[in-house]
Amino acid sequence: MTQSADRRSFVALAGAGLALALSVTGCSFDFSVGDPKPAAEEPGTAVEPEEAGPLAGSSPGGDEPSTSPRAGGYEIPVCLPGQLIAELHEQPSDSEEKVLAVLTLSNRSTADCVLPGGWAPLGQGGGGGPHYAAVEGAREPHPNPGMRITLRPGATAYAGLKWGTSPECPSAGGWAVSWHGSWLPAEVSWRGGQRDICPGTLTQGTLQPSPNTVNYN
Repeated sequence: MTQSADRRSFVALAGAGLALALSVTGCSFDFSVGDPKPAAEEPGTAVEPEEAGPLAGSSPGGDEPSTSPRAGGYEIPVCLPGQLIAELHEQPSDSEEKVLAVLTLSNRSTADCVLPGGWAPLGQGGGGGPHYAAVEGAREPHPNPGMRITLRPGATAYAGLKWGTSPECPSAGGWAVSWHGSWLPAEVSWRGGQRDICPGTLTQGTLQPSPNTVNYN
């Protein structure tokens, strides 16, 4: 066999050895990009247990971590104002001087986001314009202390509200939610005309992943 033939045989054997080594050891590729969700996870609203005590847990409108850890090593960001729609729906009441309502925050975006456990700070003013002031009142662990909620696209969180009203109470204009340094205006559905709030009478429950039991009596 000539020297040239020997060299070709050596190259062919080396290539076959390299292919065999790759087939045994394999190559590591990250296929998580573009598919961050575990395949077994069902769509809907996922709930994660609250880490704080019964009356702890800061308001979602305050300073919160920008992400929330999840199983699988990836993180879901806290909901931003542009991802949310706020609405306030009046509920039936047994008294003309007591208003019952439910506040909803819905994910209008195409990505999951997190609502930290607690309350959504409310504001009024400006006749629905940009100038709002915080509404004074009480915060209760109703119907429970609250929990961190992962909102899937299109999913909604709920909170019960109640306040006193009378013809003598001043009109404070539109409602809004304070969220990460911005006011998120809330669309309001009244049952029979605007129901103004008497100062200091608001009672607010925690955000919940389901409307069940959030209503006040």
